[in-house]
Amino acid sequence: MGPASRHDTRALRRRLVEVLRADGHLHSERVSAALEAVPRELFVPGVDLEEVYRSADAIVTKRVDGVGVSSASAPNVMAIMLEQLDAQPGHRVLEIGAGTGYNAALLAHIVGPTGSVTTLDIDEDIVAAAKDHLRAAGFPTVRALVRDGALGCPERSADSALESECERTFDRIMLTVGSRDIAPAWREQLRPDGRLVLPLRIRGPQRSIAFRPEDHHLVSISVQACAFIPLRGLLAGPTVLVESGPRGTLSVTPPDDTFSLPSERIAHWLRQPRERWLTGVSATLDDIRDALHVWLVVHEPTVCMVYAEAGDSAVPDLFGTTERIRGSVGVVAPDGIALLGWATGHELYVEAAPDSAIQAERLVGVVRDWHTAGRPGDGQLQVRAYPRGQAAMPESDEAVVDERWTRFLISWRGARQPPATLTV
Repeated sequence: MGPASRHDTRALRRRLVEVLRADGHLHSERVSAALEAVPRELFVPGVDLEEVYRSADAIVTKRVDGVGVSSASAPNVMAIMLEQLDAQPGHRVLEIGAGTGYNAALLAHIVGPTGSVTTLDIDEDIVAAAKDHLRAAGFPTVRALVRDGALGCPERSADSALESECERTFDRIMLTVGSRDIAPAWREQLRPDGRLVLPLRIRGPQRSIAFRPEDHHLVSISVQACAFIPLRGLLAGPTVLVESGPRGTLSVTPPDDTFSLPSERIAHWLRQPRERWLTGVSATLDDIRDALHVWLVVHEPTVCMVYAEAGDSAVPDLFGTTERIRGSVGVVAPDGIALLGWATGHELYVEAAPDSAIQAERLVGVVRDWHTAGRPGDGQLQVRAYPRGQAAMPESDEAVVDERWTRFLISWRGARQPPATLTV
């Protein structure tokens, strides 16, 4: 589609809102009005309008060494997260991950002239472009600052008279980048009756979680599936690149920062002939994405994520092959690696070399435990988040995931058998 008039783009925005409502991603009038009012094409100039207004399409806007580091998030995900945030007129909002500036503009429309929006990004060029887009769209009062989002918004800034001061606290804090932890600054800068929404990377898979403060910790009130470009800077997660010969390069997201296996050893395991261990558990793609994935990473401390090019058979296709990427979940240890795959008829299997049988059996066991527990999924997921220095003992049905600054206590409502308490 070529250039369009304002009338045409208003029609596209109305159609987008209708689609988001029909799909169940959009409910409130405030978020709907913002999506109808703010022209998304002003934030992604040069992109075809049909692509701009596709509800499920993110648009990568910056790459470094071929890897996307900034994007305009898919409208359906943005709608979900804005609903989770529940910003109100007059609220002070902090956004971490300025991107194109589009989400900040939506927030500014929602909070209105009596509210304020501050958006942060680690890259000067991204912030500069976001400011240009915000001015062009009629939102010059949104503060866009160059900051490492892990530090939140400092009390004072010398960028300009407009940006001379950030609020000490915010009614709402929202991340539009994936994070594996909750930084102390976000807790400190959130009002006692506020709300924090972030794509939390739970040792691999991401979930958009809305938290509210409660008795010196945070409690989840909403959990939704999502996928965001990860934070860079202090909260950047580890990634290991593995050269797998003529098949190309694999990307391995290890369990934690202590992962020290050389990439050559992983490549050696993946080149070996492998056997299959059947789990006896069948699942749909939605079961895997929205239920089993989080269960695996919470209950098995050595789980890693492995991604490869779509045609690379070294990695079983667990999540459904996209045009470019296929991926799986694996158990990795100094003496072997096992990967989870999908067999004909949707039975889950584990693939590993014969000398990695221990890892294979562990992975089979966790899959079977999930099935025995009633196959709990995101709709039952509950997360409590405590500062690491605070005594936080899990209940009998909670598993523990420790990160640098936060202890996460994770449970599933209605699971038939409580998961064994596990510190990761």
